[in-house]
Amino acid sequence: MPRASSSITVALGVVAMALGAGVGTAWAAPSPGPAGGGGAAPVPGKKLCTVSDERLVELSGLVATTSGYIVINDSTEYDSRKRVFFLDKKCAITDSVAYSGNGPRDTEDLAVSPDGKTLWIADTGNNLTSDDKRASIVLWSMPIDGSKKPVLHRFVYPDDKPRDAEALVLSGTGAGTPLIITKATTAAELFVPGAEIETGNATGVPLKKVGDLTLPKTTTPNLLGAPGRVTVTGAARSPDGSRVVVRTYADAFEWDVANGDVVAAVTGGEPRVTGLTDPFGEAISYSPDGKQFVTVSDGGQLGDDEQIHILSYTPATAVVRESAQAGGGAGDEGPSWTDRLSLQDITMMIAGIGVLGLILVAAGVAGILAARKKRAEALPPASGGAVAKVGRQVAPDSATWDQDPPGGPAFQPAGGAGARGGGTVYGGAPAPVPGPPPVMPSQPTGGSVYGGGGRPVGGGPVGGVYGGGPSRPGSVYGGGAGGSSGTAYGRPRSAPDDYDSNGYVGSVYPSDYRS
Repeated sequence: MPRASSSITVALGVVAMALGAGVGTAWAAPSPGPAGGGGAAPVPGKKLCTVSDERLVELSGLVATTSGYIVINDSTEYDSRKRVFFLDKKCAITDSVAYSGNGPRDTEDLAVSPDGKTLWIADTGNNLTSDDKRASIVLWSMPIDGSKKPVLHRFVYPDDKPRDAEALVLSGTGAGTPLIITKATTAAELFVPGAEIETGNATGVPLKKVGDLTLPKTTTPNLLGAPGRVTVTGAARSPDGSRVVVRTYADAFEWDVANGDVVAAVTGGEPRVTGLTDPFGEAISYSPDGKQFVTVSDGGQLGDDEQIHILSYTPATAVVRESAQAGGGAGDEGPSWTDRLSLQDITMMIAGIGVLGLILVAAGVAGILAARKKRAEALPPASGGAVAKVGRQVAPDSATWDQDPPGGPAFQPAGGAGARGGGTVYGGAPAPVPGPPPVMPSQPTGGSVYGGGGRPVGGGPVGGVYGGGPSRPGSVYGGGAGGSSGTAYGRPRSAPDDYDSNGYVGSVYPSDYRS
Protein backbone atom coordinates (compact mmCIF):
# COMPACT_ATOMS: atom_id res chain seq x y z
CA MET A 1 0.00 0.00 0.00
CA PRO A 2 1.55 3.39 -0.99
CA ARG A 3 2.45 5.63 1.90
CA ALA A 4 0.05 8.37 0.75
CA SER A 5 -2.97 6.08 0.67
CA SER A 6 -1.95 4.53 3.99
CA SER A 7 -1.79 7.95 5.61
CA ILE A 8 -5.21 8.79 4.20
CA THR A 9 -6.55 5.53 5.62
CA VAL A 10 -5.23 6.44 9.07
CA ALA A 11 -6.80 9.88 8.82
CA LEU A 12 -10.16 8.41 7.80
CA GLY A 13 -9.98 5.99 10.72
CA VAL A 14 -9.39 8.81 13.18
CA VAL A 15 -12.32 10.74 11.71
CA ALA A 16 -14.55 7.65 11.96
CA MET A 17 -13.66 7.12 15.61
CA ALA A 18 -14.31 10.80 16.33
CA LEU A 19 -17.68 10.48 14.64
CA GLY A 20 -18.39 7.36 16.72
CA ALA A 21 -17.72 9.31 19.89
CA GLY A 22 -19.59 12.40 18.74
CA VAL A 23 -22.74 10.83 17.28
CA GLY A 24 -24.05 9.76 20.73
CA THR A 25 -23.99 13.37 21.95
CA ALA A 26 -25.71 14.63 18.78
CA TRP A 27 -28.57 12.16 19.14
CA ALA A 28 -29.17 13.16 22.74
CA ALA A 29 -29.56 16.83 21.80
CA PRO A 30 -32.98 18.39 21.21
CA SER A 31 -34.15 18.52 17.59
CA PRO A 32 -33.85 22.03 16.21
CA GLY A 33 -36.49 21.76 13.51
CA PRO A 34 -40.22 22.38 13.47
CA ALA A 35 -42.47 20.09 15.45
CA GLY A 36 -45.37 17.63 15.22
CA GLY A 37 -48.88 18.62 14.11
CA GLY A 38 -48.11 19.29 10.46
CA GLY A 39 -44.66 20.73 10.92
CA ALA A 40 -45.73 23.73 13.01
CA ALA A 41 -43.92 24.45 16.27
CA PRO A 42 -45.94 23.19 19.26
CA VAL A 43 -47.99 25.74 21.18
CA PRO A 44 -46.61 26.01 24.75
CA GLY A 45 -48.80 24.44 27.38
CA LYS A 46 -50.83 26.71 29.62
CA LYS A 47 -49.66 26.66 33.23
CA LEU A 48 -52.44 25.54 35.57
CA CYS A 49 -50.45 25.40 38.81
CA THR A 50 -46.93 24.83 40.17
CA VAL A 51 -46.01 21.78 42.25
CA SER A 52 -43.80 22.77 45.17
CA ASP A 53 -44.26 20.11 47.86
CA GLU A 54 -41.00 18.20 48.44
CA ARG A 55 -42.91 14.90 48.46
CA LEU A 56 -43.92 15.43 44.82
CA VAL A 57 -40.59 15.22 43.07
CA GLU A 58 -40.85 12.57 40.35
CA LEU A 59 -44.44 12.68 39.15
CA SER A 60 -45.21 9.93 36.66
CA GLY A 61 -49.00 9.53 36.81
CA LEU A 62 -51.79 12.12 36.69
CA VAL A 63 -55.59 12.26 36.68
CA ALA A 64 -57.49 15.57 36.49
CA THR A 65 -60.66 15.75 38.63
CA THR A 66 -63.33 18.36 39.22
CA SER A 67 -61.64 19.37 42.47
CA GLY A 68 -58.01 19.19 41.35
CA TYR A 69 -55.60 16.36 40.56
CA ILE A 70 -54.52 12.87 41.65
CA VAL A 71 -50.81 12.14 41.23
CA ILE A 72 -48.20 9.49 42.01
CA ASN A 73 -44.41 9.49 42.08
CA ASP A 74 -42.08 7.30 40.08
CA SER A 75 -39.97 4.71 41.91
CA THR A 76 -38.64 6.10 45.19
CA GLU A 77 -36.87 4.99 48.36
CA TYR A 78 -38.81 7.39 50.57
CA ASP A 79 -41.94 6.05 52.26
CA SER A 80 -43.36 9.58 52.45
CA ARG A 81 -43.49 9.62 48.63
CA LYS A 82 -44.93 6.09 48.22
CA ARG A 83 -48.52 7.27 48.42
CA VAL A 84 -51.40 8.34 46.20
CA PHE A 85 -51.69 12.14 46.53
CA PHE A 86 -54.80 14.29 46.09
CA LEU A 87 -54.18 17.93 45.12
CA ASP A 88 -56.40 20.97 44.85
CA LYS A 89 -56.43 23.23 41.79
CA LYS A 90 -53.41 25.12 43.14
CA CYS A 91 -51.33 21.90 43.32
CA ALA A 92 -51.38 21.82 47.13
CA ILE A 93 -51.73 18.39 48.78
CA THR A 94 -55.13 17.92 50.42
CA ASP A 95 -54.88 14.19 51.18
CA SER A 96 -52.73 11.12 50.59
CA VAL A 97 -53.39 7.39 50.80
CA ALA A 98 -50.83 4.69 51.61
CA TYR A 99 -50.69 1.36 49.81
CA SER A 100 -51.59 -1.91 51.44
CA GLY A 101 -48.93 -4.52 52.21
CA ASN A 102 -45.34 -3.55 51.45
CA GLY A 103 -46.33 -0.93 48.90
CA PRO A 104 -45.29 -0.44 45.28
CA ARG A 105 -41.99 -0.98 43.56
CA ASP A 106 -41.99 1.28 40.47
CA THR A 107 -45.28 3.09 39.83
CA GLU A 108 -45.59 4.74 36.41
CA ASP A 109 -49.15 5.74 35.46
CA LEU A 110 -52.74 6.27 36.62
CA ALA A 111 -55.96 5.34 34.82
CA VAL A 112 -59.68 5.67 35.52
CA SER A 113 -62.24 2.97 34.76
CA PRO A 114 -64.85 3.79 32.07
CA ASP A 115 -67.54 4.10 34.73
CA GLY A 116 -65.41 6.63 36.62
CA LYS A 117 -65.48 4.72 39.92
CA THR A 118 -62.09 3.03 40.13
CA LEU A 119 -58.57 4.40 40.05
CA TRP A 120 -55.93 2.03 38.69
CA ILE A 121 -52.21 2.39 39.41
CA ALA A 122 -49.60 0.85 37.10
CA ASP A 123 -46.71 -0.58 39.14
CA THR A 124 -45.12 -1.72 35.89
CA GLY A 125 -41.82 0.16 35.61
CA ASN A 126 -38.58 -1.72 35.17
CA ASN A 127 -35.72 0.76 35.42
CA LEU A 128 -33.60 -1.63 37.46
CA THR A 129 -30.23 -3.17 36.59
CA SER A 130 -30.08 -6.25 34.38
CA ASP A 131 -29.35 -8.41 37.44
CA ASP A 132 -32.54 -7.37 39.20
CA LYS A 133 -35.25 -7.36 36.51
CA ARG A 134 -38.79 -7.94 37.65
CA ALA A 135 -40.28 -11.39 37.22
CA SER A 136 -43.82 -9.98 37.52
CA ILE A 137 -45.66 -6.66 37.48
CA VAL A 138 -48.44 -5.29 39.67
CA LEU A 139 -51.57 -3.22 39.13
CA TRP A 140 -53.20 -1.56 42.15
CA SER A 141 -56.85 -0.50 42.34
CA MET A 142 -58.76 1.71 44.78
CA PRO A 143 -61.92 3.84 44.90
CA ILE A 144 -61.31 7.08 43.04
CA ASP A 145 -62.36 9.10 46.12
CA GLY A 146 -59.53 7.59 48.18
CA SER A 147 -61.84 6.00 50.74
CA LYS A 148 -59.83 2.76 50.77
CA LYS A 149 -56.20 1.76 50.35
CA PRO A 150 -55.04 0.42 47.00
CA VAL A 151 -55.07 -3.40 46.72
CA LEU A 152 -52.64 -5.49 44.72
CA HIS A 153 -53.14 -7.53 41.52
CA ARG A 154 -50.08 -9.41 40.27
CA PHE A 155 -49.45 -10.33 36.58
CA VAL A 156 -46.74 -12.01 34.50
CA TYR A 157 -45.88 -11.58 30.82
CA PRO A 158 -46.59 -14.61 28.62
CA ASP A 159 -42.90 -15.38 27.91
CA ASP A 160 -41.62 -14.36 31.37
CA LYS A 161 -39.50 -11.74 29.63
CA PRO A 162 -39.09 -8.51 31.66
CA ARG A 163 -40.38 -5.31 30.08
CA ASP A 164 -40.54 -1.66 31.01
CA ALA A 165 -44.08 -0.26 30.74
CA GLU A 166 -45.12 3.30 31.65
CA ALA A 167 -48.64 3.59 30.19
CA LEU A 168 -51.97 2.21 31.42
CA VAL A 169 -55.47 2.78 30.07
CA LEU A 170 -58.84 1.04 30.60
CA SER A 171 -60.47 -0.51 27.55
CA GLY A 172 -64.07 -1.65 27.18
CA THR A 173 -67.10 -0.37 29.09
CA GLY A 174 -68.31 -0.48 32.69
CA ALA A 175 -65.45 -1.47 34.99
CA GLY A 176 -63.24 -1.90 31.93
CA THR A 177 -60.16 -4.02 31.22
CA PRO A 178 -56.63 -2.81 32.03
CA LEU A 179 -54.47 -2.33 28.91
CA ILE A 180 -50.71 -2.11 29.51
CA ILE A 181 -48.54 -0.38 26.87
CA THR A 182 -44.78 -0.97 26.98
CA LYS A 183 -42.14 1.73 26.59
CA ALA A 184 -40.39 0.20 23.56
CA THR A 185 -39.07 2.73 21.03
CA THR A 186 -39.84 0.59 17.98
CA ALA A 187 -43.27 -1.02 18.32
CA ALA A 188 -44.84 -0.76 21.77
CA GLU A 189 -46.52 -3.97 22.88
CA LEU A 190 -50.11 -4.12 24.15
CA PHE A 191 -51.07 -6.54 26.94
CA VAL A 192 -54.35 -7.35 28.74
CA PRO A 193 -55.06 -9.93 31.47
CA GLY A 194 -55.32 -13.39 29.95
CA ALA A 195 -57.49 -14.71 32.81
CA GLU A 196 -59.71 -13.39 35.56
CA ILE A 197 -58.04 -10.70 37.67
CA GLU A 198 -57.13 -11.79 41.20
CA THR A 199 -56.57 -9.64 44.28
CA GLY A 200 -53.65 -10.11 46.64
CA ASN A 201 -52.38 -13.05 44.60
CA ALA A 202 -48.83 -14.37 45.05
CA THR A 203 -48.79 -16.06 41.63
CA GLY A 204 -49.21 -13.68 38.74
CA VAL A 205 -52.13 -13.89 36.35
CA PRO A 206 -50.79 -14.41 32.80
CA LEU A 207 -50.99 -11.43 30.47
CA LYS A 208 -51.98 -11.81 26.83
CA LYS A 209 -50.45 -9.79 24.03
CA VAL A 210 -53.15 -8.23 21.84
CA GLY A 211 -51.14 -6.12 19.41
CA ASP A 212 -48.34 -3.68 18.68
CA LEU A 213 -48.49 0.10 18.55
CA THR A 214 -46.28 1.89 16.02
CA LEU A 215 -46.48 5.65 16.36
CA PRO A 216 -46.10 7.94 13.34
CA LYS A 217 -42.88 9.94 13.26
CA THR A 218 -42.77 13.63 14.08
CA THR A 219 -40.05 16.27 14.42
CA THR A 220 -41.13 17.76 17.74
CA PRO A 221 -38.16 19.05 19.80
CA ASN A 222 -37.54 17.26 23.08
CA LEU A 223 -34.68 16.39 25.42
CA LEU A 224 -34.17 12.91 23.95
CA GLY A 225 -34.28 13.74 20.25
CA ALA A 226 -35.63 11.12 17.81
CA PRO A 227 -36.09 8.31 20.40
CA GLY A 228 -38.08 10.66 22.63
CA ARG A 229 -40.65 11.11 19.87
CA VAL A 230 -41.59 7.42 19.82
CA THR A 231 -41.09 6.37 23.47
CA VAL A 232 -44.47 5.83 25.15
CA THR A 233 -44.60 7.36 28.66
CA GLY A 234 -48.33 7.67 29.45
CA ALA A 235 -51.91 7.19 28.29
CA ALA A 236 -55.47 8.21 29.20
CA ARG A 237 -59.06 7.86 28.06
CA SER A 238 -61.55 10.71 27.84
CA PRO A 239 -64.31 10.89 30.48
CA ASP A 240 -66.97 9.90 27.94
CA GLY A 241 -64.80 7.02 26.64
CA SER A 242 -64.92 8.23 23.02
CA ARG A 243 -61.23 9.07 22.69
CA VAL A 244 -57.89 7.77 23.89
CA VAL A 245 -54.52 9.52 24.03
CA VAL A 246 -51.00 8.06 24.17
CA ARG A 247 -48.10 10.37 24.89
CA THR A 248 -44.35 10.35 24.34
CA TYR A 249 -41.70 12.79 25.58
CA ALA A 250 -42.66 14.99 22.62
CA ASP A 251 -46.26 14.49 21.46
CA ALA A 252 -49.80 13.46 22.32
CA PHE A 253 -51.40 11.02 19.83
CA GLU A 254 -55.19 10.87 19.98
CA TRP A 255 -57.58 8.36 18.39
CA ASP A 256 -61.34 8.05 18.30
CA VAL A 257 -62.64 4.92 20.09
CA ALA A 258 -65.56 2.94 18.71
CA ASN A 259 -67.57 0.59 20.96
CA GLY A 260 -65.01 0.95 23.76
CA ASP A 261 -62.36 -0.98 21.80
CA VAL A 262 -59.16 0.90 22.60
CA VAL A 263 -56.93 -1.79 21.10
CA ALA A 264 -58.62 -1.54 17.71
CA ALA A 265 -58.40 2.25 17.82
CA VAL A 266 -54.66 2.55 18.50
CA THR A 267 -53.62 -0.27 16.18
CA GLY A 268 -55.87 0.46 13.23
CA GLY A 269 -56.65 4.17 13.15
CA GLU A 270 -54.72 7.33 12.32
CA PRO A 271 -54.11 9.69 15.24
CA ARG A 272 -54.30 13.42 15.62
CA VAL A 273 -50.94 14.74 16.84
CA THR A 274 -50.46 17.53 19.38
CA GLY A 275 -46.91 18.72 20.12
CA LEU A 276 -46.10 19.01 23.84
CA THR A 277 -43.62 21.31 25.52
CA ASP A 278 -43.21 19.94 29.04
CA PRO A 279 -39.48 19.16 29.24
CA PHE A 280 -39.66 15.59 30.57
CA GLY A 281 -43.32 14.67 30.49
CA GLU A 282 -44.32 11.22 31.70
CA ALA A 283 -48.00 11.72 32.53
CA ILE A 284 -51.15 12.77 30.70
CA SER A 285 -54.87 13.04 31.46
CA TYR A 286 -58.00 14.59 30.02
CA SER A 287 -59.59 17.52 31.79
CA PRO A 288 -62.91 16.65 33.49
CA ASP A 289 -64.85 18.07 30.52
CA GLY A 290 -62.63 16.20 28.02
CA LYS A 291 -61.69 19.38 26.15
CA GLN A 292 -58.04 19.63 27.19
CA PHE A 293 -54.98 17.45 27.68
CA VAL A 294 -53.38 17.89 31.11
CA THR A 295 -49.71 16.94 31.56
CA VAL A 296 -46.88 17.09 34.10
CA SER A 297 -43.12 16.51 33.99
CA ASP A 298 -40.99 14.18 36.07
CA GLY A 299 -39.23 16.72 38.29
CA GLY A 300 -36.38 14.32 39.02
CA GLN A 301 -35.11 15.01 35.48
CA LEU A 302 -35.29 18.79 35.78
CA GLY A 303 -32.59 21.18 36.93
CA ASP A 304 -32.46 22.51 40.48
CA ASP A 305 -33.79 25.89 39.36
CA GLU A 306 -36.67 24.47 37.29
CA GLN A 307 -40.18 24.18 38.68
CA ILE A 308 -42.74 21.45 38.08
CA HIS A 309 -45.86 22.78 36.38
CA ILE A 310 -49.13 21.09 35.53
CA LEU A 311 -49.93 22.23 31.98
CA SER A 312 -52.91 22.06 29.65
CA TYR A 313 -53.07 21.85 25.84
CA THR A 314 -55.82 22.12 23.30
CA PRO A 315 -55.90 18.85 21.31
CA ALA A 316 -55.31 18.95 17.57
CA THR A 317 -58.51 18.57 15.57
CA ALA A 318 -57.25 17.18 12.27
CA VAL A 319 -55.47 13.96 11.39
CA VAL A 320 -52.04 14.74 9.98
CA ARG A 321 -50.40 12.17 7.73
CA GLU A 322 -46.92 11.01 8.68
CA SER A 323 -45.29 12.72 5.67
CA ALA A 324 -46.82 16.08 6.63
CA GLN A 325 -45.93 15.66 10.29
CA ALA A 326 -42.30 15.03 9.60
CA GLY A 327 -41.75 17.12 6.49
CA GLY A 328 -43.85 20.19 7.16
CA GLY A 329 -45.80 20.41 3.92
CA ALA A 330 -47.15 18.86 0.77
CA GLY A 331 -44.69 17.27 -1.60
CA ASP A 332 -42.44 16.18 1.23
CA GLU A 333 -41.18 12.62 1.21
CA GLY A 334 -41.83 12.12 4.90
CA PRO A 335 -39.42 11.87 7.80
CA SER A 336 -35.72 11.62 7.09
CA TRP A 337 -33.94 8.30 7.58
CA THR A 338 -32.43 9.67 10.81
CA ASP A 339 -35.85 10.22 12.34
CA ARG A 340 -36.80 6.63 11.57
CA LEU A 341 -33.99 5.25 13.70
CA SER A 342 -34.75 3.63 17.03
CA LEU A 343 -32.52 4.01 20.08
CA GLN A 344 -31.11 0.54 19.40
CA ASP A 345 -30.40 1.47 15.76
CA ILE A 346 -28.54 4.59 16.87
CA THR A 347 -26.48 2.66 19.42
CA MET A 348 -25.49 0.09 16.78
CA MET A 349 -24.52 2.86 14.34
CA ILE A 350 -22.29 4.54 16.91
CA ALA A 351 -20.57 1.24 17.70
CA GLY A 352 -20.18 0.42 14.00
CA ILE A 353 -18.57 3.78 13.19
CA GLY A 354 -16.10 3.33 16.06
CA VAL A 355 -15.15 -0.19 14.93
CA LEU A 356 -14.72 1.01 11.33
CA GLY A 357 -12.38 3.73 12.59
CA LEU A 358 -10.21 1.20 14.43
CA ILE A 359 -10.03 -1.03 11.34
CA LEU A 360 -9.02 1.88 9.10
CA VAL A 361 -6.33 3.04 11.52
CA ALA A 362 -4.90 -0.49 11.80
CA ALA A 363 -4.90 -0.93 8.02
CA GLY A 364 -3.21 2.42 7.48
CA VAL A 365 -0.45 1.75 10.02
CA ALA A 366 0.17 -1.71 8.54
CA GLY A 367 0.41 -0.23 5.06
CA ILE A 368 2.95 2.39 6.13
CA LEU A 369 5.14 -0.19 7.88
CA ALA A 370 5.00 -2.52 4.88
CA ALA A 371 5.96 0.31 2.53
CA ARG A 372 8.96 1.27 4.65
CA LYS A 373 10.14 -2.33 4.85
CA LYS A 374 9.85 -2.70 1.09
CA ARG A 375 11.84 0.48 0.51
CA ALA A 376 14.56 -0.67 2.90
CA GLU A 377 14.90 -4.05 1.18
CA ALA A 378 15.16 -2.39 -2.21
CA LEU A 379 18.11 -0.15 -1.26
CA PRO A 380 21.62 -1.18 -2.49
CA PRO A 381 24.36 -1.23 0.15
CA ALA A 382 26.12 2.11 0.48
CA SER A 383 29.74 2.06 -0.70
CA GLY A 384 32.32 4.39 -2.11
CA GLY A 385 30.64 7.51 -3.34
CA ALA A 386 27.08 6.12 -3.19
CA VAL A 387 24.44 8.29 -1.58
CA ALA A 388 23.06 6.53 1.50
CA LYS A 389 19.39 6.75 2.53
CA VAL A 390 18.75 6.92 6.24
CA GLY A 391 15.11 6.43 7.18
CA ARG A 392 13.12 8.99 5.21
CA GLN A 393 16.19 11.25 4.76
CA VAL A 394 17.95 11.08 1.39
CA ALA A 395 21.37 12.74 1.31
CA PRO A 396 21.85 15.13 -1.62
CA ASP A 397 24.42 14.19 -4.23
CA SER A 398 27.00 16.69 -2.97
CA ALA A 399 26.42 15.75 0.69
CA THR A 400 26.51 19.44 1.55
CA TRP A 401 24.75 18.79 4.85
CA ASP A 402 27.84 17.11 6.34
CA GLN A 403 30.78 18.84 4.62
CA ASP A 404 33.21 21.18 6.30
CA PRO A 405 32.24 24.85 6.10
CA PRO A 406 32.65 26.34 2.61
CA GLY A 407 35.66 28.34 3.79
CA GLY A 408 37.60 25.25 4.77
CA PRO A 409 40.62 23.85 2.93
CA ALA A 410 40.01 22.53 -0.51
CA PHE A 411 41.74 20.09 -2.77
CA GLN A 412 41.22 18.94 -6.25
CA PRO A 413 38.06 16.79 -6.37
CA ALA A 414 38.51 13.35 -7.67
CA GLY A 415 34.93 12.07 -7.54
CA GLY A 416 32.83 10.74 -4.72
CA ALA A 417 31.24 12.52 -1.83
CA GLY A 418 32.96 15.03 0.38
CA ALA A 419 34.92 17.00 -2.15
CA ARG A 420 36.22 19.40 0.46
CA GLY A 421 38.41 18.95 3.49
CA GLY A 422 36.11 16.58 5.37
CA GLY A 423 34.46 13.39 4.26
CA THR A 424 30.79 12.65 4.61
CA VAL A 425 29.05 11.29 7.67
CA TYR A 426 27.74 8.41 5.64
CA GLY A 427 29.31 7.42 2.35
CA GLY A 428 32.59 7.36 0.50
CA ALA A 429 35.28 9.98 0.64
CA PRO A 430 36.96 11.30 -2.53
CA ALA A 431 38.85 8.84 -4.67
CA PRO A 432 42.67 9.16 -4.85
CA VAL A 433 44.22 11.64 -7.29
CA PRO A 434 45.32 9.85 -10.45
CA GLY A 435 48.99 9.18 -10.71
CA PRO A 436 51.59 7.19 -8.82
CA PRO A 437 51.52 7.48 -5.06
CA PRO A 438 52.21 9.40 -3.03
CA VAL A 439 50.85 12.25 -5.23
CA MET A 440 48.52 14.08 -2.84
CA PRO A 441 47.20 17.56 -2.15
CA SER A 442 49.21 19.57 0.32
CA GLN A 443 46.28 20.08 2.69
CA PRO A 444 45.13 17.28 5.00
CA THR A 445 41.78 15.70 4.45
CA GLY A 446 39.76 13.56 6.79
CA GLY A 447 37.96 10.39 5.95
CA SER A 448 34.31 9.80 6.59
CA VAL A 449 32.79 8.65 9.88
CA TYR A 450 31.32 5.61 8.16
CA GLY A 451 32.76 4.44 4.87
CA GLY A 452 35.88 5.18 2.87
CA GLY A 453 38.30 7.61 4.44
CA GLY A 454 39.73 10.72 2.87
CA ARG A 455 42.59 10.90 0.34
CA PRO A 456 46.06 10.20 1.88
CA VAL A 457 48.17 13.32 2.36
CA GLY A 458 51.45 14.33 3.86
CA GLY A 459 51.32 15.77 7.31
CA GLY A 460 49.27 13.11 9.03
CA PRO A 461 45.66 13.23 8.05
CA VAL A 462 43.32 10.77 9.69
CA GLY A 463 41.27 8.08 8.11
CA GLY A 464 37.61 7.28 8.67
CA VAL A 465 36.34 6.22 12.06
CA TYR A 466 34.68 3.22 10.46
CA GLY A 467 35.80 2.00 7.05
CA GLY A 468 38.85 2.03 4.85
CA GLY A 469 40.72 5.18 5.56
CA PRO A 470 43.68 5.70 3.15
CA SER A 471 45.27 8.28 5.44
CA ARG A 472 48.69 7.91 7.01
CA PRO A 473 47.55 6.51 10.39
CA GLY A 474 44.78 4.53 8.77
CA SER A 475 41.26 4.25 10.07
CA VAL A 476 40.16 3.16 13.52
CA TYR A 477 38.14 0.31 12.11
CA GLY A 478 38.80 -1.01 8.61
CA GLY A 479 41.63 -1.48 6.16
CA GLY A 480 43.74 1.63 6.07
CA ALA A 481 46.30 1.97 3.28
CA GLY A 482 49.43 3.98 2.95
CA GLY A 483 50.39 4.70 6.54
CA SER A 484 53.37 3.54 8.60
CA SER A 485 51.30 2.70 11.64
CA GLY A 486 48.32 1.00 10.07
CA THR A 487 44.88 0.87 11.65
CA ALA A 488 43.80 -0.05 15.12
CA TYR A 489 41.62 -2.81 13.72
CA GLY A 490 41.85 -4.10 10.19
CA ARG A 491 44.35 -4.90 7.51
CA PRO A 492 46.80 -2.05 6.95
CA ARG A 493 49.24 -1.91 4.16
CA SER A 494 52.56 -0.48 5.32
CA ALA A 495 54.59 2.08 3.47
CA PRO A 496 57.31 0.69 1.18
CA ASP A 497 60.15 1.98 3.40
CA ASP A 498 58.82 0.58 6.67
CA TYR A 499 59.67 -3.07 6.33
CA ASP A 500 60.42 -4.96 9.52
CA SER A 501 62.16 -8.26 9.92
CA ASN A 502 59.12 -9.98 8.55
CA GLY A 503 58.83 -7.54 5.71
CA TYR A 504 55.89 -5.36 6.91
CA VAL A 505 54.73 -3.14 9.71
CA GLY A 506 51.46 -4.49 10.92
CA SER A 507 48.52 -2.94 12.77
CA VAL A 508 47.43 -3.53 16.33
CA TYR A 509 45.67 -6.59 15.02
CA PRO A 510 47.37 -7.23 11.66
CA SER A 511 46.28 -9.74 9.13
CA ASP A 512 49.81 -9.85 7.64
CA TYR A 513 49.13 -9.85 3.98
CA ARG A 514 51.57 -8.88 1.32
CA SER A 515 51.12 -6.55 -1.58
